[in-house]
Amino acid sequence: MNRFAAASVCALFAIACAACSGNATSPTPLSAATITFSNITVSRAPVGVYAEAGFFVSPGRGDWITWTDYGNPRPFIEFFSASGDVSVFAAQHAAFRFRSVDLYSSVTPIPYTLTGYRDDAVAFSVTDRLPNTFGAFRTVSNPRADVAIDTLVISLANNAAIQNPMGIDNIALTP
Repeated sequence: MNRFAAASVCALFAIACAACSGNATSPTPLSAATITFSNITVSRAPVGVYAEAGFFVSPGRGDWITWTDYGNPRPFIEFFSASGDVSVFAAQHAAFRFRSVDLYSSVTPIPYTLTGYRDDAVAFSVTDRLPNTFGAFRTVSNPRADVAIDTLVISLANNAAIQNPMGIDNIALTP
């Protein structure tokens, strides 16, 4: 699912949820949140659109699955394919700021790109590579955490010749 299709799904989901509560015109204001994937209870399940703290995480490229036996803290989401990305949106496409994310790789360095969009235009793009974390998580801070966005895309490249798990946890956001 591309980021525009995921945005449509998230917007419809948010509208449906607001309608269920009887408050479709006044969305709850966002507050600072860290998406920890704490609502995941089943390991090795495909990741669909995941909701937590007024935000949605939608997988794009990659075979993203849940993993409840590991994380920073447990659980987290991971993939084994050549590349993977997820999109993060707020309900009602509210603006937010991206502070940081924890990245994981089992046995390889982690090439990554963090792209923030505002009104379908690139607001920032950060590309770098973490050295091998040897199976640990490493926090990557956003040097453009002051920029308001409505969509975040986190992209990881898995350059291992072997089947190497890579993943994310703790996506830190502020209004």
